[in-house]
Order: sequence, then structure tokens, then C-alpha cells
Amino acid sequence: MAVEREGVSWPTLGLPDSTSTSSSAPAVCYLTVPPHLTKLVTCKLVEGLSSLMVSGSEELVSSVLSVEIPSGAKCPFPLTIALPFRAYYCSSYREITVKAVDRERRVSYITPAATEGIYGGHRGSFAVVRVYSLGVFAVLSRLQKEMFTIPKRGLSLKLCVDPRICLDYQPGSFTTPAIAQVTVQPVDVMSTLKCRNDSYLSVLSTSPMLYLNHPSTLSPQRPLTLTLPCPPNPDKRTGEENTHLSSLSLTSNNLSPHRVSVLNASVKSSSDASKEQLEVLGCRGEQWNVLDKVSVRNLQNGLVSFELVENYERLIVLRLLSSTRPPCCMSSFVEELEESVRTCAVTIVLQTGREDPGSVALTALPSRELSCGLVELQAQDYWGRPEPSAEISMREGEQLLLRFSGNIISTGDQHTHTITFHSQRRNKLRLRLVELDPFGNHSSPHYRGTAVLFRVTRDQLVWSGDRAVVSDHYCLEEPVCKLSLTLPKTVRTVPRPLITKVLQHDRTEPLRDELLAWLSGELCEEDSALLARCLRLRRSAVQLARIRAPGSLARQTYHMLAAWRRALPSSAEKRPLLARCLGRIGRPELAEELLRRGPAVDEDEWRGVRERVAAEGSEGAHLGTRPSIT
Repeated sequence: MAVEREGVSWPTLGLPDSTSTSSSAPAVCYLTVPPHLTKLVTCKLVEGLSSLMVSGSEELVSSVLSVEIPSGAKCPFPLTIALPFRAYYCSSYREITVKAVDRERRVSYITPAATEGIYGGHRGSFAVVRVYSLGVFAVLSRLQKEMFTIPKRGLSLKLCVDPRICLDYQPGSFTTPAIAQVTVQPVDVMSTLKCRNDSYLSVLSTSPMLYLNHPSTLSPQRPLTLTLPCPPNPDKRTGEENTHLSSLSLTSNNLSPHRVSVLNASVKSSSDASKEQLEVLGCRGEQWNVLDKVSVRNLQNGLVSFELVENYERLIVLRLLSSTRPPCCMSSFVEELEESVRTCAVTIVLQTGREDPGSVALTALPSRELSCGLVELQAQDYWGRPEPSAEISMREGEQLLLRFSGNIISTGDQHTHTITFHSQRRNKLRLRLVELDPFGNHSSPHYRGTAVLFRVTRDQLVWSGDRAVVSDHYCLEEPVCKLSLTLPKTVRTVPRPLITKVLQHDRTEPLRDELLAWLSGELCEEDSALLARCLRLRRSAVQLARIRAPGSLARQTYHMLAAWRRALPSSAEKRPLLARCLGRIGRPELAEELLRRGPAVDEDEWRGVRERVAAEGSEGAHLGTRPSIT
């Protein structure tokens, strides 16, 4: 693509990410430059600055790009740059703008000349702007701001974002022409607030929040008439439903007295609509107040109208259920309402790779998109068991600081990781997990750990190179989320010298269960007692054998011999040792049979064992009277 400028054709370049190692990296933006700069201009993704590119009601809808040329190169400005973006949520109240930060970090907002186009052979959403300096660029979605001039003869203005909203300035409102600005913030979180706090149930509906900015040096000389939409009670019910709910609320013992009174009020018939109360609240600075002296009139089609004689920065109208209206309650409701429209309910999801349990994806998803986000993770082969957190409230651009505890850490040089939340972008962090101590968690088939997340607000971040980093004065608060981590253990082969294995195999005399069972059947009660004494068994081992098999002498003897075998080291010569003890108690024939039934031994060792058995048999006569095992 080429563009004609002053009779000269300038090419439009598709700039890839300069930090990418792939030679076929896709273009991240398109820039129209003179031919001598085509090989000098560079573009780099700087997603680490995304937190500092948004403020107020702004939402990031594109990547954050840094476009630069060498400082010594001459560039004829302005240049045309096309930034691709994707806005998932569009409404008449919001607009697309490009935020630019130059090398001196001066911020400017540029209205795109177009938001669609064909670049790189593809039609899509592109914010096309003309810039007079290069730096960092991002496409944002923000509330529309309407600026207008109020002449001395007055003005009646219907807003473009919502024609139902009308501002009527009477002639002579200002002695000189004044420039004003208005912004409309729609309110769609009222039901959430009413679920959290029963005291807000008496609020039936609200108007949009109006941000009105007049010159601070000028005061209106005439009243300003405002018309706002404030829909009537959306929960009016029939008489039969009202009677049922009223009896239910009066007989329920689980409801507080305040909630019972609210329910009674909410089930009144439509004939009581005249008891609904309209109240205007205004704000200067940070304090919301009920404007008691302002009278609100009901108009047709859910519109309300009122007059103001003072300047207020923010205005809102509440439709209440009854005339019982504590001002502090309404002020706190509007404060929470204002905070809720600036935040988003977020769910943290942790999933592991289906084939690789050490590969983990950590995602911060708006709760309304949780199901779609899980489907996307499954499409990327993250099929592990999801570990969603409880809902947390986050603002656009806030960060989550991730740290690990327990026996699991992440690989790499970074001890901490961050994930930035943007409501219209996918916020994902991929990690490789390993165990900290391979011999830890010995009683569990898995290595165990915990991912701990802390919130970092935008005002706690500072600009450092190509990243937004936490300021030195930031102190960690309580974690907002903790997610459990597990890694399966693998069988570890401990290398041993080969000669050690051979010696251990040669010196070990196996004494199998079959030999012990045969020997137990050949011994009488007196022989068992003498053998226990000769083998130096503990009394507790003899008593335990008797408890385990109270009705069988052979089984008692077997358990006794098995306990003796377990107490010996693996390298001990068990069979010759047991044969010598049999010779000592006067049973040399059992000793010879024991040696004969076991594995074969060479002739010299067999002769030595027989001599020791015979010698032990001659000494067995001095054992005295045979004691009884029982």
C-alpha cells in the first residue's frame, strides 16, 4: 500500500515486533513513512506498560506499542499510523481513541480518522491516526466527552450519546460565552448492590450518572434545567402476587425487621405509585449530598426534570420506594454505585496442561466471561481441573502480584510474577512449575504448594524503562486470593555402585515365608518358648504374636519368627543363625532340614554350618528345664 503526499508516494509498512525471533512474525501496526526511513523505523511490544496507559473509565482494547526512529534521522511529520484493536463491548456511551506518550512522557489523546480499514490484505478494526511525534501508543475505549459552548442567548442541548438527556440553559445564564463538557456514565450494577445490602432495596431505579464540567470562575445567573431518564419501578406486580409476598414477608421469622418493612413496601399495588419519591444527589469533590431544595418532576416515558442554580460536578437521580429516605443511606448508596461502575468482578482460574502437569496457565477473567474463558483454555490443551477463586473486584489496569509458598516454585530467574487485568483483553500468565524439595511431602503422592496473589493498584506503579514496576514504598497487604497447587511425584532411581549390589546379593540369605511356615508346624510349645528365648525376642513381640493368633500355636510361632526376621538387618545371615538356635534348643534335625530346604550353599560352608549346629546342640543340654510359651 502506498499513500500520495505532496506528489510523492510514501509506502505503508507493516511493522512486526522487533523483539520477536521469528522471521515471519505478523505485523503489529502499519506506518506510512518516507522511503528513506523504511529500514530505520522499529516497533516493539511493551505490554508491561499497559497499567499506566489507562486511567479513569478508560479500557485498553489493543496491544501497547513503542514506535521509534533513530534520534539523528530526519522525519517529515505528520505520519499516519494504523493500530489494530478489538473491542468486545461497544455502546453509544463509549468512543475509540488513541493514547500517545512521547519521549518526554507527555500524554495526548488523538481521535481516529477511521476505525476500520484494509491492511496486510485483511479488513478489520484499525484506529488510523496522524501523529506529530513517535513514542508509545495504545487504543482505548472511554466514555464520550461532549464539549459545547453556551452563548449569552442560552442553549437547549440534547446529547448525542443519549437524546433523552437534555440541558436547557436560559438566556443570560452566563454573562460571557462559556465552554462546558458533559460525560454520561450508564449505571447497570444496581441489582448487585441491592443483593449485598438490604437497606438499598428501597431504591427502585436510578438515572445515568452525569459528569458536568462548567468553568469554575463562572457561576450561572439563571437556573439550569436538566432532563434525565429515570425509569419507573420495574418490579410492579399484580394484586395476587402482592398479597402473597406481603403475607410471606410478615410471617417469615428469618428476615430482619428492616427487610420486612422494605418487602411490605415493595409489594404495594400500582395505585400506590404516587408514593414513589424522586431525589437528586450532587457531588462537589468527593462528598455526595442530597439536594433537598431541588424539586423533581415526573415526565412521560420515564423522564424526570429538575432545575439547578449551583454548579455540581456529578449528578444522579434516585427513584425511591417510599418517603422514608435517610440521607446518609442514599449518599453511601451512590458512593458504592460510583465505585461499582469503575470496577469489575474478576475470577482467577488456574489450570494445568493435560499432557504436562508442570505447565500452568493462570488467567484473570471477568466473571461474566468465565465459561467462555474455560472453553478457550481447553482449546489450548489446558484440560486440568479448574481451580477458580472467589470473585474479587478489580479496576482496569490493576495488577496481581503472584508469589509461591509451600514446596512448589516456578522456573526461571523471577521470584515473583505479575498479571495485569484488562476487562476487554485476555489476561493470561503461563508458568513452568517444579518442586522445591524432591524429598518433601513424603506422606502425599503429590508435591503441594500455594499460589498467593496480592493486588497492586495503579497509583502504586511507576514507569521504569518498558515496564510498570511496583514503587519502593509499596507494602504488601493481605492477599486477595490463594490457589492450591499440586505436582505428581515421579519414581526416582537412586544410583548405587554396582559392587555394592553384588555384595549385598551374595551375603543375603533369604528366609522365605514358606520356610518359616514349615518350621512353625514342626515345633511344639516347649520348643517355641525356648526358641524365643534363644533368639532374644522381646516379651512384647511374643505377646503380640499370641494376640494375633490366640487359637493356633503354629501361627503364633510364625508371627514370632517373622518379627525376629524383620528386626534383623538385610545383610544378616538369617538362615544359618536360625539353624544354630535350633541346635541349641535340642532340635539339630530341624536345623539340618532348614539348611537343606533353603537355597544351595557350597560344601565348605555347609560343613561349617553343620559343625556349628552340632556344637550348639551339645551346649543345649545346659539350658535346663524348658519353659512354656503360655
